[in-house]
Amino acid sequence: MVTFCDTLLVRKRACPTDCKACVDACATRNGGDNFGAVIKIVDEAGKGYHSVATCYQCGEPQCIDVCPSDAITKSEEDGVVRVNAEACTGCEACVDGCSYGMMYFDDDSQIATKCDMCGGEPACVEACPYGVLTLQKGAPIYEALKEYKDIVPSGNPLCAGCGADLALRVYARLLGDNADKMVMQTAMGCCHITVQSMMTATVSSLLPSVPALMTGMSRYWRKKGIDHLLTGYIGDGTTADIGFQALSAAAERGEKFIFACYDNEGYENTGIQKSSTTPYGAWTTTTQVGKHGQGKATPAKNVALLMAMHRIPYAATLNIAYLDDFIMKVERAKEAVKYGMVYLHMFTSCPTAWRSEVDSAIQLGRAAVETNYYPLWEAEDGKLKLTYTPKSARPITDFTEMQGRFKHLDAEHLKTFQKWVNDNYAIVAALDNAEY
Repeated sequence: MVTFCDTLLVRKRACPTDCKACVDACATRNGGDNFGAVIKIVDEAGKGYHSVATCYQCGEPQCIDVCPSDAITKSEEDGVVRVNAEACTGCEACVDGCSYGMMYFDDDSQIATKCDMCGGEPACVEACPYGVLTLQKGAPIYEALKEYKDIVPSGNPLCAGCGADLALRVYARLLGDNADKMVMQTAMGCCHITVQSMMTATVSSLLPSVPALMTGMSRYWRKKGIDHLLTGYIGDGTTADIGFQALSAAAERGEKFIFACYDNEGYENTGIQKSSTTPYGAWTTTTQVGKHGQGKATPAKNVALLMAMHRIPYAATLNIAYLDDFIMKVERAKEAVKYGMVYLHMFTSCPTAWRSEVDSAIQLGRAAVETNYYPLWEAEDGKLKLTYTPKSARPITDFTEMQGRFKHLDAEHLKTFQKWVNDNYAIVAALDNAEY
């Protein structure tokens, strides 16, 4: 059974109407004109929709089911559906059977043809000048997760579409090989009850004293010679505001635990009040929109960078929309905690407070990174390097337009927001692999 697949992602509403670079590259690779391309332009007249589409490499491909000569197979190595030209009889049953219209028939060779992902290096992705097309490798993600079970309960009180829930499930699963010695710290917040119900040992703390309690536990277990993995899954209010003094002090002392902040950019659990990580211009119940205000008047505190500047063994920003990067950083965190404190800052969208669609967590995560709003980086002993750089930075409006909390922003406010994003990214970019 195939359990993973390399996936070709097409960014929505981003393909310029006058561009067909991907189609040309695909046709060239197949040795023909545009008719030979197996990636096609999709236009919807009157709806302002212009994009491209190609084979979805279905989990249960209908083309395989209808092929009478068993000429179509789905690889167990990369999940790609391929046509065996020698076995194809040219009956076109697969062309009729594909619900998405992504199977084609070559009149010259009289065989079926389709996207085969170019052997793992799609020509269309390489040719796209706008970063609309990206290839996501499924194998590393599958290999990292297949051995561990989900220890977060399927039923929990988190809102539908909660980004913090998605991040917690992956994070906890990656630590699953240490489940017998793992203790997960929590504090009052959106994920408080969910963490407490996990299938591992959990401890709850008061908001100001999370790092202090973690310090006491870690030191006691080390003194007793008890092998342990201590981590916390803590909201941005506790991290950036109420408990920041204790967090900074623990980092300075070199305490040995992993502190993971799920940042939904506000006190969402207690009424959607602003926190230090609430972005410029965002509506909250304490930064309202009206006669005397247009959302938050100040930019967000860059807590992750502040923690990296403590020169702790490891600090990083994570985003569930970039799973390979997410997994890599958690694995490095597990090793780095042997030498001192580790800080992980996770982008976690909140459809309730952000007034976004419940199924938009991954799209929001990608927009945050591709607009440079949320750069992905890691820092070892304070030395920072970017782990992902957008091919072409998108405007911040690609991020704000997905959320009702920004709908009041006019052109001038958006210009200010864009400047803040640019300035923040410039700081990170200047630190990228800097010599010091």
